[in-house]
Amino acid sequence: MNHTSRLLVFHRTIAPYRIDFFNDLSEAFDARVCLQYKNLLNQKFDYDKIIEQFRFNPIYLKELVRVKSLIISCNYWKQLDEHRPDIVLVSEFGLDCIAVLLHRWLKRRAYKVVSVCDDSYNMVAEHNDFSALHRRLRKWITPKLDELILVEPKVTEWYRYHYGKGYCFPILKEDHQAREVYSRLLPKSKILAERNRLTDKRVILFVGRLVALKNVETIIEAFTAIQTDECALVIVGDGPERKMLEQLAAGKDAHILFTGRLESDELYAWYNIASVFILASYQEPFGTVVNEALLAGCKSLVSCRAGSSCLIEEGKNGYTFDPTDVNDLAAKLKKLNAKVQPATFDMLRSSQMKQTYGASMQGLIHHLKTL
Repeated sequence: MNHTSRLLVFHRTIAPYRIDFFNDLSEAFDARVCLQYKNLLNQKFDYDKIIEQFRFNPIYLKELVRVKSLIISCNYWKQLDEHRPDIVLVSEFGLDCIAVLLHRWLKRRAYKVVSVCDDSYNMVAEHNDFSALHRRLRKWITPKLDELILVEPKVTEWYRYHYGKGYCFPILKEDHQAREVYSRLLPKSKILAERNRLTDKRVILFVGRLVALKNVETIIEAFTAIQTDECALVIVGDGPERKMLEQLAAGKDAHILFTGRLESDELYAWYNIASVFILASYQEPFGTVVNEALLAGCKSLVSCRAGSSCLIEEGKNGYTFDPTDVNDLAAKLKKLNAKVQPATFDMLRSSQMKQTYGASMQGLIHHLKTL
């Protein structure tokens, strides 16, 4: 295939951490991007700010049926017949994937079908799937796909062993753009640190929804087990567990701050303040917040069940840990805390990422064009 190959994308919506991915694919191919809806159903980002960053004009599929969080769209076949793609990107093993596979089979088309799949190794190898249905669909659909884009090396090896296919592309942000944002926000970060009495403190940071799967309670327990007056824990996010977690924190003799849900610059400024970032999820397909933290120069502690654990070089830019073992997290937090210093705001810290977005994307585009 050459650079004018036609790409058709079916995706539910585009979250902030996927903007670079779809922008670059849309420029590398003659692309059409079709979305089901304008925001994540379980989170509400400022979608106007997201759209401003698109380098393509998305088509929003017509909604046919909505049942709670399930939205069934139509016009898949219409888009396939109009664009006549060489490659179709679908999400996971959902209805869009099934509609595309049926179209290719019934109409005897020759285009390639590629799934963008966020399965982690823990999900597939240790039976920690989101649902039994997802597991059954994986088993039925994967043999019919031409390729899967996967988020970590171990899960890619698992798919290649079981199905003979899989290409690893972690969920990454474009390095230079992200670091320009962090650099621009250094003055804001300094003001936030001063306002919250965090100057000269080693700040431990969590970013995410406050739900049971994120395991924030274990973060609080591990932090209070090792905390000193030189440390503070900042929890950025909101959700059904917030009240319980605030009550737990109130009973601890520790500096613990809840900021509520933040996004864009209001969120990114906190990465400059943190010395250590923690993701302790029991189940996490990837966890793009780890990439965001590492790009800001923040060493990280990541659950071994999270796909983003593949970004950690043990002892260099952080550690992985067992999210069910508070003592394991506390020990590694203590070890990492001894290696870091409180943030300063005169210049941006060196990135802790071991791979770059640009090289990874070039490899993916080349791979897709040679399918």
